[in-house]
Amino acid sequence: MSSVGNQYAFVIQTRDKLDKVWSEVRHYGPGDMVLERGVEDDAEGNPQDFGHATFDAYLDHLVASAPEIVDDYVFDDEYDTEWRILVWDVPATEYSQYSTVPPPGDRHRGGYARAMALENIKPHAVSRWPGRVVRRRLHDKRRAAQEDDGTASGKDT
Repeated sequence: MSSVGNQYAFVIQTRDKLDKVWSEVRHYGPGDMVLERGVEDDAEGNPQDFGHATFDAYLDHLVASAPEIVDDYVFDDEYDTEWRILVWDVPATEYSQYSTVPPPGDRHRGGYARAMALENIKPHAVSRWPGRVVRRRLHDKRRAAQEDDGTASGKDT
């Protein structure tokens, strides 16, 4: 890690009103590009701001790469899925003293954040969004993407 920014680990999780247990979101998208958990080097801002920006980027990713999943959340989320992102400032955790972050490009790098969550390492920031808020954000992002592509129809208003 360079001295330019911070090193943050993050995990995006969901839970529904029926289950009440937080679980990591599934990977949606091409190949090995995992955006629902990971470690970012040279991250800007504080953990809270980083978490908000990362979550927003994840929603953009869903709209671009998994439109059928977005439709499920927007139209069929009968259990009102709640979302959250956990963010750790890696050097500020005790975990970093006995476990090092794999280098960029290592397929185990995303597992570092997952391990922190599983070992109940206290995150430096937790942001939560109720299902209705995420559904609205996904709906708006989906609509904007359709308008940019010229494919918007009036059927989902």
